[in-house]
Amino acid sequence: MSGQLRTEFDMRELYPLLSEVLESGGEFRLYPKGTSMLPLLREGEDSVLLKKCTELEVGGIYLYRRKGGKFVLHRLVAMEQGNGAPVFRGDNQDWLERGIPREDVLAVVSGIFKKDVPYPMDSPRYRSYLRRLSSPFCRFWRFLPRRVRAKLTRK
Repeated sequence: MSGQLRTEFDMRELYPLLSEVLESGGEFRLYPKGTSMLPLLREGEDSVLLKKCTELEVGGIYLYRRKGGKFVLHRLVAMEQGNGAPVFRGDNQDWLERGIPREDVLAVVSGIFKKDVPYPMDSPRYRSYLRRLSSPFCRFWRFLPRRVRAKLTRK
């Protein structure tokens, strides 16, 4: 075995440790991968602090497990009428994800770090980000180029 320190882990490997930390009332720092939460979370730069999820609140960011076993960090945008099931979406996505059972929602983001500097979730800057994110005009404008490109490349 080489003397190199592993810096990346599969979430399935970390899940037992994550579960134990959360169940004991602790917090777990995670460095997310991917682009679904841009521009808020950038891979390789930003991290989040997770704590046990006791209740769901629209607007919060949650770690959940999909049916296929993949772990995802997305924002709760609504609760379905009738059955109260959560509806998630990444900040950088224009589609909704439904069908995630409540028991598969594992943790809630309790803190954000931008390049290891705390980014308060109660700051005016974050609240301004949330207002822009929820504005229908801003969402339409942001995803318009992607939709136009998709239509132009279809045959």
